[in-house]
Amino acid sequence: MKYKSGLFLFLLLPTAFGAMAAQPVYTGYYRGSAKGMQQGLYSFTDITDAAGSAARVAKPAFPGTNWQKTAFDGTRQLTFFRGVSGAPRDGAGLYDAGTLSSISKNRGTGAAYAFSDWHGIAASDPFFYGLYGGSALAGPGLYRFEDPADPESTAVRLFPSRTFPAGTWSDVAVDGERFLFVKTAAAGDPGIYEYNPETDSFTRVSGEENYTDWDGLGVYTEVLREPLSASLDLRDKTIYVVLLGGQSNALGWGYHQYLLDIGSPLAAPQTDIDLFTGVEQFLPLHTLTFLQSGSANARIKKGNVQQYPAITNAPVSRFGPELSMGRTVRDLIQEPGSRVAVIKHAVGGSNLYQQWLPDGTSSRAADGPIYQDFQETVQKGIAALQTRYPDYGIKILGMGWVQGEADAGAQGGIHAADYQKNLTALIADLRASFDPDLIFALSKLSPNQSASYEFIRAAQQAVADADPRVVATETTGTNYLTAAGFPEGGVHYLSASYLQIGQDLGTAIVQLLQGKR
Repeated sequence: MKYKSGLFLFLLLPTAFGAMAAQPVYTGYYRGSAKGMQQGLYSFTDITDAAGSAARVAKPAFPGTNWQKTAFDGTRQLTFFRGVSGAPRDGAGLYDAGTLSSISKNRGTGAAYAFSDWHGIAASDPFFYGLYGGSALAGPGLYRFEDPADPESTAVRLFPSRTFPAGTWSDVAVDGERFLFVKTAAAGDPGIYEYNPETDSFTRVSGEENYTDWDGLGVYTEVLREPLSASLDLRDKTIYVVLLGGQSNALGWGYHQYLLDIGSPLAAPQTDIDLFTGVEQFLPLHTLTFLQSGSANARIKKGNVQQYPAITNAPVSRFGPELSMGRTVRDLIQEPGSRVAVIKHAVGGSNLYQQWLPDGTSSRAADGPIYQDFQETVQKGIAALQTRYPDYGIKILGMGWVQGEADAGAQGGIHAADYQKNLTALIADLRASFDPDLIFALSKLSPNQSASYEFIRAAQQAVADADPRVVATETTGTNYLTAAGFPEGGVHYLSASYLQIGQDLGTAIVQLLQGKR
């Protein structure tokens, strides 16, 4: 199923209304004997004194190790069943603690997912989160997933720099804003810690409560809401997303060193703009970070004359049009409280006639392979933004497109006549997949690259002329010089040109959005 941006916006709407008060509620299995408490499942409101503020919420004691970990989404209490004897009807897996019914059994196929490789569980409607220690996914770590009966097919890894091993972290809790982890006694200084993904750091939040008598942690924030008529203006809680796709000039060959040489503010991470990239280069794959260099070609092209002779070994931090495109969109959108994010997926040498070609249906299964990867990157990028900013709506404004050389070149030349038709189909598919009002801004091939590109340039302009929400930006003149004479060659642009192309794309998207074009 292709992603619909409106779905995520709908899911976020309830948190966008003004909150009068918020009270965190925590849950866990108590295994100790202090203060005359019986073992069992409890809720508590004081994270620094769990036993002192606890109230038993379940009659079954859930004794021994059959029931482990806990999650709470405000409606259901979830827990792992680990037992083998006296097991419930559906065996090991994830259960609703209130009804003792499995939620990890596929009712259509009868297959049950046992969660044997998971050592933590959390729920924050509509998603589940889990600490995974197996080898079937992208390695141990924290994952978000949608289907508890088949978590591996919908799993998105969060914070890939962290593996959250079972010997250190025994459970996770998510309330839509905070990521809380239970640190084990074996790891030292046990207790409940909040993880800050911006600083990649943990802060102990449980005070003197070491939580060693408890098993599992759940959290949910109860919110008393104002009437709908008193809701906040949603425009102040929006992340505006711009997409970027194409081939090598979308990926980029700009040098980070160039930004340092000219004293560009873009040499530093842009903390008011997020970046998510689908091709691992200098920056890690599928990881939400601030907009910065590092999502472009990380290798050095060898040659006798280098643009930066002192830089001789890969990987090197480079950039493409995303830097100035994101910065331009951020500067032109003057909405207090809003954010801007760039989601980028580009592959050098990729063509439109096969690799980016859509199949024209709502499914991406038969789309071109790189277009499939692009859609997956967008979906994961949106999910990462939603996790990081749960109280924001998400709006995909438009897409920048830097591509065409592969369709005009030697092998692609026979497909050049189809470029206008294929590009029109791609735009239609993007709108069906992401947003019906999506603005598409393309950077035309440049005569500075090759005079033989004129046919593709004409096709690009024809697509723009036929669609009021498509803009073809021009690339003639000295602001679009290529790396002729350097190893990158006359097809790839110089660093300054990438900044100009990105600025053109960002300006075109916002101006068309504002009706100024």
